[in-house]
Amino acid sequence: MQLLVPPTPTPAPTEAEVPPTSAESTQSDESQPSPLLTELEPAETTSQALMPSVPGGVPDAPALSQSGDSSGEGAENGTDADSGEATGDESIDVEFTPGDTLRITVTGTRTPRKVDDLPATVTVFDLEDLEFYQIEGLGDLLRYEPGVSAGGALQRYGTQSVNIRGIEGNRILFQVDGIRLPDQFSFGGAPPRGFRVGRGDYVDFSTLQAVEVLRGPASTLYGSDALGGVISFRSLQPSDLLGPEDTFAGDVGSLYTSAVGGFDSAARLAFRNDDLESVFVVSRRDARERSNFAPPEFTDSIDIGDTNLYGNIVYVPDQVSSLSLILEDINRRTNYVLAPGNVDPLALSTNGENRIDRTRLSLTYEFDDPDSDSFLQFARGQLYYQTANTTEIVQEIRPTGVGPGFAGSRVRRDSNNQFISNIYGGDIQLRSDFTTGNIDHRLTYGVDVSQTFNSRPRDRTQTNLRTGATTNVFGTGADSVFPIKDFADANTLRLGFYVQDEMEMGPLSVIAGLRFDHYDLQTIDDGIFRGETVDLTTSALSPRLAVLYEATPEISFYGQYARGFRAPLYSEITSGFTNLAGAFFKYETLSNPDLQPESSNSFEIGVRGNFPQFDLRLTGFYNTYNNFIAAEQLVGTRCLIPAPVCPPTQRVSQFQSINIGSARIYGVELGGEYRFSPGTDGFSLLASLAFAQGDDTTTNRPLNTVDPFSAVAGLRYQAPENQWRAELIGTFAGRARVAADNTNFVPDAYALVDAIGAYNITPNLGISLGIYNLLDTEYFLYSEVRDRPNNEAISQFSQAGRNVRLGVSYRF
Repeated sequence: MQLLVPPTPTPAPTEAEVPPTSAESTQSDESQPSPLLTELEPAETTSQALMPSVPGGVPDAPALSQSGDSSGEGAENGTDADSGEATGDESIDVEFTPGDTLRITVTGTRTPRKVDDLPATVTVFDLEDLEFYQIEGLGDLLRYEPGVSAGGALQRYGTQSVNIRGIEGNRILFQVDGIRLPDQFSFGGAPPRGFRVGRGDYVDFSTLQAVEVLRGPASTLYGSDALGGVISFRSLQPSDLLGPEDTFAGDVGSLYTSAVGGFDSAARLAFRNDDLESVFVVSRRDARERSNFAPPEFTDSIDIGDTNLYGNIVYVPDQVSSLSLILEDINRRTNYVLAPGNVDPLALSTNGENRIDRTRLSLTYEFDDPDSDSFLQFARGQLYYQTANTTEIVQEIRPTGVGPGFAGSRVRRDSNNQFISNIYGGDIQLRSDFTTGNIDHRLTYGVDVSQTFNSRPRDRTQTNLRTGATTNVFGTGADSVFPIKDFADANTLRLGFYVQDEMEMGPLSVIAGLRFDHYDLQTIDDGIFRGETVDLTTSALSPRLAVLYEATPEISFYGQYARGFRAPLYSEITSGFTNLAGAFFKYETLSNPDLQPESSNSFEIGVRGNFPQFDLRLTGFYNTYNNFIAAEQLVGTRCLIPAPVCPPTQRVSQFQSINIGSARIYGVELGGEYRFSPGTDGFSLLASLAFAQGDDTTTNRPLNTVDPFSAVAGLRYQAPENQWRAELIGTFAGRARVAADNTNFVPDAYALVDAIGAYNITPNLGISLGIYNLLDTEYFLYSEVRDRPNNEAISQFSQAGRNVRLGVSYRF
């Protein structure tokens, strides 16, 4: 749950904070064999562009402190960062005029910079954004972010991935406080027969201080998997709730969402005792199936119940150092009964439970002294351990079983599928500020190392409902005896060394960076996995060069080149599952020891203008990709019997992950805001759009992972003294560009209108109301349906019609 009004009547962001308006989020499903690519760097996010802006910008900061919160509240209140500098976050030590806020990004350079001073595209959603826009998940977060979308397979599987300029899945790095979140995993095609493990439900937004979305390759700073971008979650700090003189503070709130008939509630408490600070969060979410335009025949029955715990204890011995201990526990439960139209044709009924469990323990030390006379101005060291397990429990009733004693009798099939991802590691980041001649340098360098264990055990039994007999044998062949594993257990070592120099020469800023990555994947032959075990050791160099030129105080130009890479995952390089039970379709998956890492080259140019009452941002990008890895590709057949011509009943189709060639994606993004008055309150108009086009240059076919053209326009009103705030937001999405022979469903273009408002009844009590899809439009998210056949079952993927969110929060 997110609090629905600002924790305090903090004034709105400055021009520097207003990022690209965003468009409606689209959902993605990584069961596609095609390469995933695209990245439209939206001009400035609506969730931030809709925030009040201050004409004239923010005063230049004499020094940026790399710890603390990003809201700048400490400076705004005339205090130093010692009012609770939290580990892993960024605040700034600058003078603020009343009503100013400074939006800072850390993901783009690993150092704090104003968004408009970064020669790249990063969207920063701060605590106020998360609260006002009633954000419960990634789909809400990216709703108004053109060129970036969140997607899923089905509601019971949650948010699967984020698509950034056409790139998605495991080509986007997800991290919490610098700790990698588990990978996305899919097997067996689209549900109901396939298995999905997403990436968007490992985080509770009630425990976050901010979210950053970096568009484009970021391997220079973050290594493998940051091929198309980075999603960085920054955890809540005690100072986000505590004022400079507070010893105790907190808030409670609840948000009702009519589309799923449920409540998202949370309580957050913060304490300060001398040099010890802490914050604790408990949250609960309950929901049902989404109300949409699907008939009952295709509407699953869903019951969601999530309980999450979070604690962060910070020891602050002095004004320049801190030690933070974070413990969090995520528990998500989704029970479901499939509607008759969604049940597998081989089954009579299906019900089950999906569980997501993630536990993280991290210890972080920070030293942050911009005025230090030594060679070191910033140091950060972190140790962490994280366990994650996604479990799918499925029970099916089938008219007939498999094998002697079961064939011809009604059976109950019980399956237990797991995806395990445990990681431990550490990182050290250092920064030295110095001057050579007339060039100011900010040199960031460090090392990070992690070891990840992944496993995919599956167990299954069938019970004869007439005799009560039970077996774990399904037909013939080694893979017909459970338990089995879809890929070999694997340990993955990632070791990276990076260096980056941010150089400033008057109006010219240059950022040059280089990273070396060592990647070592070792598989384990445990006797349960029955395929070929394959190991992989590889390395990569990832350079980046970026330039920003401030032509005038209002106008700046920038350009950058960045290289990205992604090493093959355990599930791609090793695979070994055989299914010979089908009468006319038998198949097997094969390991591929010859898989090569993917790589990308990204070019980006842009111009930004920040004027007293007007902001404008224009960006163009051109990205190329090589050696894309496509999963589950048909590579051949074999025959179970010796025969000159193999009978169809004896033919086994062979599937494998392979490198499929090269691709390119290019596009433009435009965004801006016009303020009717120079003050922080009153009316504002804002808009942004994103267009991208992608092609598989090997086959000369359109890339189906590129989202269609999207645009967002809004009218905002901010009352004096932040008493209330309202926004009317329109979203438009075009029709996707697909191959001429495409037979899957392609949704029509659509337009939506939303209205959101928040009112502070008292300084401590606030309410918010959001009315979404005001015109009750039936629409589909392209990335959620792009691999679905065009039949009546597609209605289950329609989005909610007109729906309401009503929230209340109390701060003390």
